[in-house]
This record gives sequence, structure tokens and C-alpha cells, in this order.
Amino acid sequence: MPKNQSTASKRARLAAREGAKFTAARREPDDAARTYSYIPTGEAGDDHVWARLSEDCRDCPCHAARVCADGLWHLASRPGYTDGAAYADPCPCEEAAKIPEPRRLTITFKGITRTLDATYHRHGMLRGYLRVLGYPFAAEPEDGTAANRCGMVLTRSKVMRTARDDHGDTWLANLRGSVGGRPAVITGWWSPGAADASAGARSSEAPRNR
Repeated sequence: MPKNQSTASKRARLAAREGAKFTAARREPDDAARTYSYIPTGEAGDDHVWARLSEDCRDCPCHAARVCADGLWHLASRPGYTDGAAYADPCPCEEAAKIPEPRRLTITFKGITRTLDATYHRHGMLRGYLRVLGYPFAAEPEDGTAANRCGMVLTRSKVMRTARDDHGDTWLANLRGSVGGRPAVITGWWSPGAADASAGARSSEAPRNR
């Protein structure tokens, strides 16, 4: 068996084990642009090389599968129609990803475990993050103003398992938050009693006018 064909056979077996899809390709001898013609794998000869092809997304007509799977629409170039016209319709996968996905998060924070409503974001600035709804945490602003209610944005983590959602994903709690747009540090769970105690402590530390 020729050496090139032997190498091709090895790559085909490796592709089969990994579940990857390869096809045979042959460069046209008189083509300076280095384009390739593709034939069925079983018909590959000694003058063929092996190349991985990008599969089209099954749910949209405008992107490769990996673009929609990884949320890389902002990096992908817009395709065109066969007549050369630009593709102007919105991508249905990208439009669907703009709607946050509801999830249920079970988190242990400050020794207390609770189950909360959250949303997973696959688009925009929060892409890849989990946002807790309802402002269930207490946070103290860095400018020294009174503590108040705060939400939390969690990052995915395979190491920290104190937070897990109903999809089986684990998350890392984030102690940084905001109160009224001001940077704050999350100190615990929100409760009116704790807020009153914090306000009372701050007023007792304030200087008294005589």
C-alpha cells in the first residue's frame, strides 16, 4: 500500500474513533487558487489529502454548526445568496439566544442553602453567565452607604460545587455586586432585620451634633 494511502487510512480510523467527519479532497493541478474537489471517502486515491469540513447548522441557513453551538455570531461573517446578494435576514439561532433561558439554582452561601430562580445567558454581555433573579442577597456599597438588596452573577466552574442548577451545571459564587449602580460587596442573604441592624450600627458610629 502506498505511504500516502496508508496515512490516509490511519487518519480515517482516528476520525472514526473520535466521531469526527472527514472527507477526501484533491487539489486541482492547474488551479493556482488552491481549491479542492471532494469525493466520497471510499474512493480516495494516493493523490488525495484528508480535510475536516465545517458542517452547516441544522437550525439556520446562515451559519456553521460550531458558530451557533458556541455563540460566535459576532465573529462569523455574513453569508450571501447564490446570486451574490447579501444575506440580510436575522439568524434564527441568534434571535432565540437573545432570550435568557430560565433555570433553577441551588446554592449554599454563608452556610445557608436555598433554591433560586435564575437565567442563563447565551448572548450579549452576560453570555455564558448565570444571573440570579429577585435580589436575594445583601450587599454593602464600597462608598459606605447603607446596605441593600443585591443580585448575583455566577461564572461556570467545574471545581466549586456549592452552586448547581437544574441542568447539572456547577457555578462559582461571585462576591462582587452592585447596589443602585454602585459597586458593592455581597455579605450574605437579605433580610429586613439584618438591614435594620446594619443601619442602626452605622447611625451609632456617626458623630453627634451638640
